[in-house]
Amino acid sequence: MSWISTNDSTNALNFSRYANGQWNSPQAIARDSSWFVNWADFPSIIADKNGPVAMHWLNKKSGGTYAYDVNIATSAQGNKWSPHITPHTDHTATEHGFVSMIPWDDNTILAVWLDGRRSANRTPDEYYDISKAMTLRGALISTAGEIEQTFLIDDSVCDCCQTSLVKTDSGAVVAYRNRTDDEIRDIYLSRFDGTSWSNPTVVHQDDWKIGACPVNGPKLAASGSSVLVAWHTAADDKPAAKASISTDYGKSFGKPVILNEHESLGRVDAAIQNGKGYVSWMEKSPKSKELANLQLASFGIPDTAFQTKTISQLNSARKTGFPQMEVAGDQLIFAWTAIDSTTSTVKTFRAKLPITY
Repeated sequence: MSWISTNDSTNALNFSRYANGQWNSPQAIARDSSWFVNWADFPSIIADKNGPVAMHWLNKKSGGTYAYDVNIATSAQGNKWSPHITPHTDHTATEHGFVSMIPWDDNTILAVWLDGRRSANRTPDEYYDISKAMTLRGALISTAGEIEQTFLIDDSVCDCCQTSLVKTDSGAVVAYRNRTDDEIRDIYLSRFDGTSWSNPTVVHQDDWKIGACPVNGPKLAASGSSVLVAWHTAADDKPAAKASISTDYGKSFGKPVILNEHESLGRVDAAIQNGKGYVSWMEKSPKSKELANLQLASFGIPDTAFQTKTISQLNSARKTGFPQMEVAGDQLIFAWTAIDSTTSTVKTFRAKLPITY
């Protein structure tokens, strides 16, 4: 797990390993006072069976409030981290972030990110000029920190919704929020076969028309030929958390199910373990507008009948961030930012699998 801590305006990127039922002492791999630190666009760490592989964070640059670059550092055995690299080489003072990464092979990682190079020098009046929209790009990067190949995946996407990337037995799949000429912002997917990306296709036509970014991206999980996708939509002014399943490596998806009981706040995550799918999301608490419930749904794959339970009650504010969920052995590990009037801390919760109701 990775997180940022702040001390006297200096930020530190930390990580910790979970093993034998506990987290070990945190290690900081980088410190700086010039990072872009944001509730929705946050650092990540990826690992394989041997340990950490890569981490990413964001660095401010002059030229705009949301001008920042992606930094990626790779790891060798012994927790030695390489000098960071920037996977995009456009050098524009625009937004680059919302990164997803996966180990691709023993010597390479695959990364995708939202890239604002086409919005350089865009005026506020030109926001709706789709030729100057945010793009989705990617790169193959060696574990030595060399950029081997770059890709343009989609030339018009939502400005600030998270991306999600998984590896299947048939390549990789990325999910993200698309943007059409008439401002429909539904969830799309593209598949990577090791050489090129497929033409993006919509997961489901929610037809959510919104002339701004909802800051609420999708999440993927994969196992074998099964791909689970979860997302938030507010089409028809009905905020909902949805999930859909593919059994053909993400080529097609079944009819989505609506998971929430109360109004969805989104901030979804997804996981698969032993033929069961799990989706977490936040929804408004019926008890207080300042509170939200962190919910979990589980179902058998490809069956979409599901059961839900409340994992915890959280503050609904942005400072809570986006709760994260991962499978660790026979447990689901949840993590989120717990806030009060003076402090914020990282809180974790363990749920034994299979989930009991």
